[in-house]
Amino acid sequence: MSQVITSPQVPSAGQPTGEGGGSMREVVRIALPAIVTQLSVTLMWIADTFFVGRLGSAEQGAVGFAGAVVWTLCSFVAGTLTAVQIFVAQHVGAGSGRQAGGVTWQGIAVAGMAAIPVFAIGLAGESFLSAFHIHPALFPHAVTYFRIRLLGAGANFLTFACDGYLRGIGDTRTPMLITLAANIVNIVLDYLLIFGHAGFPRMGVAGAAWATVASSALQGLVMLVIFIRRGRREGHLPERVVKPAAREIVRLLRVGTPVGMQWVLDMGSWTAFTTLVAGLGEVQAAANQVAISILHVSFMPGYGISIAATTLVGQYLGAGNPKAAIRSAHHALQLAVVFMGVMGAGFLVGRGALIRSFNPDPAVIAVGGQLLVIAAVFQVFDAVNLVLSGVLRGAGDTRFPMLVTIVMAWFVFLPAAWFMTIHLGWGVVGGWVAVIFWAAGLALLLGWRFQRRKWLGMLLVERPVATAGIE
Repeated sequence: MSQVITSPQVPSAGQPTGEGGGSMREVVRIALPAIVTQLSVTLMWIADTFFVGRLGSAEQGAVGFAGAVVWTLCSFVAGTLTAVQIFVAQHVGAGSGRQAGGVTWQGIAVAGMAAIPVFAIGLAGESFLSAFHIHPALFPHAVTYFRIRLLGAGANFLTFACDGYLRGIGDTRTPMLITLAANIVNIVLDYLLIFGHAGFPRMGVAGAAWATVASSALQGLVMLVIFIRRGRREGHLPERVVKPAAREIVRLLRVGTPVGMQWVLDMGSWTAFTTLVAGLGEVQAAANQVAISILHVSFMPGYGISIAATTLVGQYLGAGNPKAAIRSAHHALQLAVVFMGVMGAGFLVGRGALIRSFNPDPAVIAVGGQLLVIAAVFQVFDAVNLVLSGVLRGAGDTRFPMLVTIVMAWFVFLPAAWFMTIHLGWGVVGGWVAVIFWAAGLALLLGWRFQRRKWLGMLLVERPVATAGIE
């Protein structure tokens, strides 16, 4: 008898559905909750900065700086753990969902191992941060916030792993609800612990850090419970707990580490650019920071659409339906370009009011307005980059996006930014023109990789085989 490859016969709540598959409706269904989740993640950091601002400028600046360093360190782990989503999506699509729970447990093991060195960095917070030579008024507050936040980083890593499972099965609504609840807890605890209300001690900056750690710990615990319950109900977790397996962990790291490297080095290039701009004076540095903050409003939704692309491409390739995977990619790309293009138009039209809402200084408004004109163009290229990176990740192609991102960021963007900013004397505006070169070049390279369709044959899992005629 001949053997035939079987795909899932009864789609679960998280599996792609619809005639032919890959519809815009599917993309929107998964992307919208992911968009809200990403905006909520940003809100948690903003809440700390907002409340601490009432303590003083030094405290606010310290929390903003320390929070950025914390996320830079954690972004490597966060990127690496996207491998959980990739494997789970492909397993679900391939009809081998029983292995999805095991993969997630290996991700949880990676999260636990990653927490150890990060915990050690937190303990050595003073020595670590001294290398940045920040202003003496900010240093003690930055050390306090940095140390406490990293002591609780393991909870964030646990959340990343469990979130990868839920995203992989196509459930972005549950992570959204949990993240929103965590944000409410964080805001309440910020109010209580920073200022000492309702009988709580007044802890200042330390209170902001502990509020975030507590809400993150609660988020991670809830995510773990939901993963176990959902995994057993869906048949993805035959065993309640799966022991760490070196071979499976290495396999997970082989796929996820390039994503982690891509994220941390990409952020590193922007940090280097910000450092360059900081030497241009207060006005240009402030305008640059305000423009970047505004860009986050559209970047996070764009990344939410990228998450949907990763899930659907992974599931459809696992199911042996490359045409639906391509349709999903095209629809995600269209959605992101339209959404971020509209946001870019809003930046262009309302640039003065937007900058003024962050900083009333006329000089900052003038420079920031020029940056938002450039940002309006950048938006379209960034939409392409976010979605195509998500598409390639869904297929398991993580090394190529890493390589081209590093090359474009460190060998094109930064040299061009220095040349235009310093050598040509264009200031921060010249640096943002260099951002366009970086984004456009990256979009061309990722588009070339996408059009070659090599990613369609990079399936990471095996589809189960069954004897013909046997259901």
